[in-house]
Amino acid sequence: MFEPFSLRRSPKPTWKYRLSFLLSWTLALNYGCVGQMPKALSIASGSMEPTLEVKDRIYMTPATYNDRSPQRGDIVTFTPPPAMAEINPVWSDDILILSRVVGLPGETFEVSEGQTLINQVPLQEPYVKAPAAYTLEPVVIPEDAYVVLGDNRNNAFDSIAWGFLPEKNITGKVQIIYWPPGRFGSVYD
Repeated sequence: MFEPFSLRRSPKPTWKYRLSFLLSWTLALNYGCVGQMPKALSIASGSMEPTLEVKDRIYMTPATYNDRSPQRGDIVTFTPPPAMAEINPVWSDDILILSRVVGLPGETFEVSEGQTLINQVPLQEPYVKAPAAYTLEPVVIPEDAYVVLGDNRNNAFDSIAWGFLPEKNITGKVQIIYWPPGRFGSVYD
């Protein structure tokens, strides 16, 4: 004889299940919208604190800039430009670095009294760890190049040290922190 079918209430999903479900859907949607799987990366320095902390694990989408240009505020990954490799030959094309886009092509960029200025207008940067402890005279950003800075302005090896980032070196856009679970979420919130 057949036993009657009964519905049992399934146990409440654990945080691990919920996190894996959310990550799976994020990856699937990203792959469907962008056409390329995100790459998982681990943060190795404190140059982007407080936004990204050492040992955070993030997803970067490589194809983000196939049909559009980076925007101010984007956290981009890039291969070291020639000027960076001249300063330190350890930096090679197989290393990915990340920083935040601050200056766009054709703009005038400067740092004065701890404030970043774009075309002489102060930039609102709530993500910066502390005001810059340096000054930079106004410079015009060349076409097809960007100024990228770490959020930890006084402890970052960025455009202040090695100059402009050529657009051709940009490899993708950082999207989310996926580990540790307590820091899971968009890097732009």
